[in-house]
Parts: sequence; structure tokens; C-alpha cells
Amino acid sequence: MIKLKNSFFVFLLFLSYASFGQFSGTNLMEYQFGQIPNDNSNFSSIYDRLLMGYNYKDFKAGVTLEQYYTPFEERNYTKITQASLQYNSKWITVKAGNYQETLGRGLLLRSFEIPGAILEDVSYRSRNYFQRDILGFSTTLKLKNSTTKILYGKPLNNVFPPNLDQDIRRLDEIKAIYTDYNFKNQTLGLAVMDVKNTSGTKMYGMTTISGKLTPKLTYYLEGAKEIGNENFSDFSATSSHAYYGNVNLNFENLGITIEGKDYNNFLIGSGINEPPALIKEHTYRTLNRSTHVAQPLNESGYQIEAFYTFPNSSVLTLNHAVANNEFGNKEFTFKEFFAEYSFSLQGKHEAKFFGDYANDPLKLEKDRIAVGAYFDWKTNKNIALKTEYEFQTFERNGTSTQNHVAVIGFSIKSKWIFNVVTEFSNDTFLTSNSLKSWLGGNLKYQLNSTNNFLVFAGQRRGGPACNAGICYEVLDFKGIEVRWNLRF
Repeated sequence: MIKLKNSFFVFLLFLSYASFGQFSGTNLMEYQFGQIPNDNSNFSSIYDRLLMGYNYKDFKAGVTLEQYYTPFEERNYTKITQASLQYNSKWITVKAGNYQETLGRGLLLRSFEIPGAILEDVSYRSRNYFQRDILGFSTTLKLKNSTTKILYGKPLNNVFPPNLDQDIRRLDEIKAIYTDYNFKNQTLGLAVMDVKNTSGTKMYGMTTISGKLTPKLTYYLEGAKEIGNENFSDFSATSSHAYYGNVNLNFENLGITIEGKDYNNFLIGSGINEPPALIKEHTYRTLNRSTHVAQPLNESGYQIEAFYTFPNSSVLTLNHAVANNEFGNKEFTFKEFFAEYSFSLQGKHEAKFFGDYANDPLKLEKDRIAVGAYFDWKTNKNIALKTEYEFQTFERNGTSTQNHVAVIGFSIKSKWIFNVVTEFSNDTFLTSNSLKSWLGGNLKYQLNSTNNFLVFAGQRRGGPACNAGICYEVLDFKGIEVRWNLRF
């Protein structure tokens, strides 16, 4: 029998203080029965994440309790994985416990939380929430024209589940200071960060400058490098460095963004930084699954995106990205060209068409072509019908590979949402047969403004997935899954 008594204990603890301030919370509970790849046994599991917060004047406190239970005792845990206290006033913010902080665009440090994402690794077969925080403290001083931050803590390595010791999950210790100054629509920032782990101690420096040059032109530049005694003055191509920049042009109906990157030997610690990928993050299944994951050890390239809004409110989006990687004496160049056109029909139906061409030598995918169409038909003000189709093909080692995705679904008053997803593939990396298929159904029921339920049954294809610039692996799943989201 699965016991969740610790959740109710923490709940009552916070409730006893609720009359003196504002109390809030969320709970995510997910039940699974089924199997993942390379495991023919079906078993049930339940994951629960209870997050509770309490606000009183300028103070904010929070506690997160995570639990995971299966028939296998070594995988199970009940842990308070986060506890925080924060004070926030007009000129100072102090955080203690578990907190999130990002320096610049993530060249030195990036914390994050991917809402609703639960990680499961085939090595540990345990599940945990997909986030990276820092355990320690930070102080932010906010003055008229400047901001200064002082950070100390141990970032989380979320590859390791909560049933392992903290010393394993938090290998790196950081100390950092960041300050910026605003002048004439420009912002100049400087940061220094010290990283200590079992490999020793390294120091990094970062400089940023950003601002508005004209009403239609903005820019952002960021550079970071290792600045130890032997590396301080080394700005050669072989130094440990990361450079990123963008320029944005905005006209009445046209927007253009140009970004560039150059990363070399810049994986900090256990991976506490997350440099911008400069690869378009797609919502389409075939393209998101085929995304190029940035390699901070060695990568350079650029991304250009433009969108134009026509007088009828339809939108054309164009994107081109290039990423160069050098490993040993070999160079690998990823190239992608993407186009999407979205428009409305009769003022109520929505439609999108896309086309994509790419070459990805790291994945041995040559001449990768993808096309697709999306329609959202509103039959009346309460009922909508959704249809999607995607097709992808590429050549790998002289063999042609095809992937198909088809979706049909409907919604009633946005209270009931149901869809069926079917996929087909002849990818030799996935199957030794001529064709492999996945068929699954999803049902979402919005009980009220604070409760919703999601039910999945069937087979779900896994693979890489990216959200908010963070990529992770989703495992294949076959079985039944029930998720309950609660806000209070």
C-alpha cells in the first residue's frame, strides 16, 4: 500500500500558520502501470510532488516534498527536496535554502524548472521532477542604476534521483558575484564565479553589454572564459571560452533576429551552465525529437529568424540555423532551413503548414526533410476538432528512413480534451522489422479552476525533447498513466 502521510503532515504544518498570511500550494500526482524499453515487466508506480508556499508581508517561505513508490524498495523515496526562505523589499532581496538563479544568458550558470516534466533514467529507474536549483543563499542589492548579486551554493545535478545522497547530487560548490550598471539605454554587466569540486577549483569571468541603439534595433553581447592564473590572458581559439550575441530588428510587420555563438571547452563542473543553443525550438513532434543539442565543449554557429505579419493577420516564419562541431580531426556541420505559414479561416478556424530541411552528421541523418499540417476546426463556440499530420524522411548509411505522425482530437468547452496519436517508423535504430507503430490516446478533464486530470493509455514514442532551451530524454512507454494536478 502506498503511503502519502508525509504530504499531509507538511500540509498541516503550513496550515497552522495560514491565518497570519497567504497560503498556497500545488500538487502533482502521477500513477503509471506499464513498461519502458528493455524491460518486459509491467509494474505500477506513483510519483507525487507537493509544493507549498506561505507569504507574509515581505517574507516568502516554501517547502517541496517528493515521493516515489514502486514494488522495488531500492527505487523508492520520500524526501523534502526543497526548502526556502526569501525576503524581498524595494532595494534588497535575500534568498536562503533552495533557490534558482541564472547569470547572463546561462554561459556561466543556469537554473531552471520545466513545468510538469518528470525525469526517468534507465540506469536508476527512479523518477523525479525536472529542475535544477541551488542549495545555499543569495543576496541582490537593487539601486537606481545598478544591481549587484552575491551567490553561494551547490547546484543540483538532476541526473541522480532523490534516493541518492546529497553529496552525489550536488558535486559542485559555487561562489559568484555579478553587478551591472545602466546608462543611456545601455546595460554593462560583469561577473566572477568560483567553482569547486573533486577535480579542483576553477575561476570564470563574464562580461555582458546590451541595450537599444535605435527604436527598432536592440542588441545583446555576452562573453565568458576561464580566468585562472594560466588562462587570464589567453584569448586564443583553444582557450576555454563562450561567446554569444544577438541583434533584433523590429519594424511594423517584420521582425528579424540574428544570433551567433562560439563555445570551446566550456562545460562547467557537472554541467551547471547551459549556453544558448541557437537552434529553433519546435512544437512539432518530428522536429522537436530531431533537434540538435548544443555541445558546449566545441560548437560555433549562428541562427537567423524572420517573421512577417500580413494585413490579413496571417504570419510567415522563416528560420535558418548552422552549428559546427569539431571532434578530433573531424568537423560536423548541422544545417537547418525551416518555414511555417499560419492563418485563420473564416475568422475562427486556425491552420498551420510547415516545411523543414536539415543535415545532421552527428546523427548520421542526411537530407532530412519534414513537412506537416495542423488544423483547429471550431464547429461551434463549444466544440473544436483538431487534426495534425507530419511526415519526415532522411537517409542514414544508405538506407531511407520515414517517420509519420497523425493526430485527431476534439475538445468540448475546453473542459474535455481528447486526442489519439499514432506514429509509424521504419528507423533501423528503433526496430528490426519493416515498420514499427505506436498508438495512444490522451484525455484531459478540467474539473474546475484548480483541478485537472490527464489520462493516457496505449504506446508513447520517446526520444529527445526540448523545452525553454533545455533538452532531455523521454522514454518510450506502454501502459496506462493518470496525472492529477491540484492548486490550492
